[in-house]
Amino acid sequence: MFLLALRDVAQAHGGMKALSQITKLNRENLYDMLSTRGNPRFSSIKAVLDKLGVQVRFRAKLHHPKAA
Repeated sequence: MFLLALRDVAQAHGGMKALSQITKLNRENLYDMLSTRGNPRFSSIKAVLDKLGVQVRFRAKLHHPKAA
């Protein structure tokens, strides 16, 4: 779902052709990587996120001990 949402953001910011030009990634590869079967490299996702002005943060889950 994340990749499909990212594709929607890319479309809203000028489309895949524009994204291809600013990221220096092949347009056809962008379509493939931002599909339900996409399996992009992290570096490609980072390039797309950077150029779209999107920041994603990861943080550790809080550890909750199981009740006895």
